[in-house]
Parts: sequence; structure tokens; C-alpha cells
Amino acid sequence: MEDKANILVVDDEMGPRESLKVILKPYYNVYTAERPGDAIEMLNQVPFDLVTLDLKMPGLSGTKVLEKIKQHDPDIEAIIITGYGSMDTAIEGLRLGAFDYIAKPFDVSHILALVRRALQRRHARVELKNVKSEFLANISHELRTPLSVVIGFVSILLDQLIGQLTEQQHKVLERVYKNSGELLELIDNVLILTSLNAGELALAEEEFDVGAMLRECVRRYEKLLEEKAIEVSVESPPAEVRIFGDPSKVARIVRNLLHNAIKFTPGGKITLKVRKSPQREMVELEIVDTGLGIPEDHIERLFQPFQQMDSSLRRRFSGLGLGLTVARRLADLLGGSLQIKSQRDLGTHVMLSIPYQPIHHAKEVSRHSV
Repeated sequence: MEDKANILVVDDEMGPRESLKVILKPYYNVYTAERPGDAIEMLNQVPFDLVTLDLKMPGLSGTKVLEKIKQHDPDIEAIIITGYGSMDTAIEGLRLGAFDYIAKPFDVSHILALVRRALQRRHARVELKNVKSEFLANISHELRTPLSVVIGFVSILLDQLIGQLTEQQHKVLERVYKNSGELLELIDNVLILTSLNAGELALAEEEFDVGAMLRECVRRYEKLLEEKAIEVSVESPPAEVRIFGDPSKVARIVRNLLHNAIKFTPGGKITLKVRKSPQREMVELEIVDTGLGIPEDHIERLFQPFQQMDSSLRRRFSGLGLGLTVARRLADLLGGSLQIKSQRDLGTHVMLSIPYQPIHHAKEVSRHSV
């Protein structure tokens, strides 16, 4: 039997709210919220498929609620229901991504048909995303294996283990090695993102030195840094900064952030800093560059998949726009946070915070301490 869809009815008036509940209850799981704040809180507790929403409510406006719903999950469908049947209200709701608009008092058959069509659209969109995600995961796996072999053989040739190279051959193979590495990074980001979306990314738990990990990440990009004449410094305390967590996931975040910094810094300086914050029980990592910078109103958009600053930069700089998306999603998974401060032409300051211990380990310690 197919699971019933979850619907949230948000209305400060009891009559319309309870009427909708009675109409929809035979077919769906129906939840109600009288206050906008309650509705937003419920988004984190129940995976809603559709929300019916009155735009005219006291306190936080229905418009703001709809914006927060779409920020939480853009695939949640919304139907605007209001007693103020003005065209302006309808247009505002549709502009924010609502499926449709209906005025009070509403017709029962009309609202049922509207809900059914909205849920069909949501189902089709989610299915399409799943197909895309599965396709990306499969093709990325298929590409990764032969590409790893290519990189391995090019590395052997560059090390001249099977014969001497001319200067021209060495330059050609270095370019092949560099571009193959770029492609492998891109494929790995696609694989990580599809695993994150599917909830299948496992976390390792081991102790490691964050400063050493930072220096290893910098060494990975030594040739590119030399080519662009970028000065790099790693600032860390004299004593090792050791934490208990997943070193490969933290390194992936740092590599994505460092790669972005290098890509968008034509020349200048990149500084990496690491320190422990005992008050917050976090290790704080900073990456500061003197590059092109990001307009303030573009920053949050860049955390969405496949986004870059503008089409001209997309043409100028290669990539799919997944680096920041993966970095923030991994930071969230580790129980940390990732923030960016930047201005156009004034460089970028990235702040990454990671707990001393991974979430699962910290919970286990806490449970045994009770």
C-alpha cells in the first residue's frame, strides 16, 4: 500500500483550518498549525509533501512562511488559501513558488483536485531528481575507475620509471596529469553529493592532526600554486591540533575550499589558519584569499548545486559548481558549520568549524556518562 502524503494546513482561523482537515483527512496525513512559528518548527519534525497556507496572518506573514518552506525544501508544494482574493496576493504566492491559489470560501471538489495535482507534480519532480541522481552516481563510478588508471600510468611516466622523457613530453604529461586530477576531483564531488542526498555516506572515527592534514592539502596543489604565483602560508599552534573525527571528510572540505580559493585568485596570497576553540569545543579553520571575491548577495546561492557567480565566470573557470555545496553539506554532516564573508574584488574569508569529536561519538560518550 502506498504511503499517504503528509499535508500541513496553516491558518490562524479555526473554521477554515478545521474544514480543510476534515476534507483532506480521509486521503492524507493532515497536520495543522495556527501560528506561523509553529508551522516552521514542524518542518523539521515531519517530511511534508504539501502545505496549504493563508498569506494573511498576524505575526510572521504567510509570505515569509512560504519563503522559509521553500528554503527548507523547494520540492514541498504550496497552495495559497486566503479570504483576500486579490490578484496581487495570488501573484505574490505564485512568484514564491506556490502551486496555485484559491480563495475562501473554497469548493470541496476544487480543493481536492488541486491538492491531487500538486502532489502529482511533487512526485514527478522527486522521481526526476532520483533518476538524475542515480544516473550521475552510476556514470561517475564508471568514469572514476578508468580515470584512476590513466592518472596512475601518467604518474609512472612522469617519474620516468619506464624511460627518460624529453622536456616537451614532460610538459605534455604534466598537463594530462593536472587535468585528469581536476576531472577526478569533480567526479568525487558528484559521488559524495549523490551519497549525501541518499543518506548513504558513512562517517569514520579516528584521531588525526588537523595541521598536518592542512599541509598535505596544500602540497596537493603545489604545482598549480607555482603556476599562478600564489603565496601560501599555514598558520597553526606550535603543538599539534588533534581531533577525533573523519579525516577524509574534513580533508575533502578543505580541498574543495582551497581549490576554489586557488581558482579565483589570479595571483596574490592564500592563508590557512587552524586553532582550537575550547569555549565552543570546536576546531576552527580559516581560508583567506586575496582573489576575485564574491558579491554579498551571491554567497548563499553558491551553496546550491551547479551554481557559479555568473555565466561569464562559468565560461572563464571550469567546474560544475559543486565544491561549496559538498563542503557545506559535509560540514553539516560532521556537526560543524561553514560560513563565507566576501566582497567583489576584495577576496574571500571562509570559516569552517568542526567539533572535537564527531556527532555519533559525542552522543555515545554522553550516553555512557549518564
